[in-house]
Amino acid sequence: MRETKQSLSELWSLLRNKEEQFGLKKLSLTERDILQTIIHFQGKDQHISLEDILKKCPHPRATFFRCLKKLRNNKFVKVIKDNQDARRSFIKVYPKLTN
Repeated sequence: MRETKQSLSELWSLLRNKEEQFGLKKLSLTERDILQTIIHFQGKDQHISLEDILKKCPHPRATFFRCLKKLRNNKFVKVIKDNQDARRSFIKVYPKLTN
């Protein structure tokens, strides 16, 4: 049991260190959760459809867009319009978080 507690403590410490390294400490838990959802569903692709991520995100639409705005302002993600259909948008995570 003591070994498990030590392992969890080390893992928690590593997580907090990485969050600070990438500048995630200034984000709220909801913003971090939405960023994690975007990165998870983006996978190996360059970007993900805004429509797809909205369907998969458990947060209310208004909360999602409020958090997306902060993620954009802090240069964590970029929203790109589709060249063919201006009604469609894609979200791209900046490389500093995906490498």
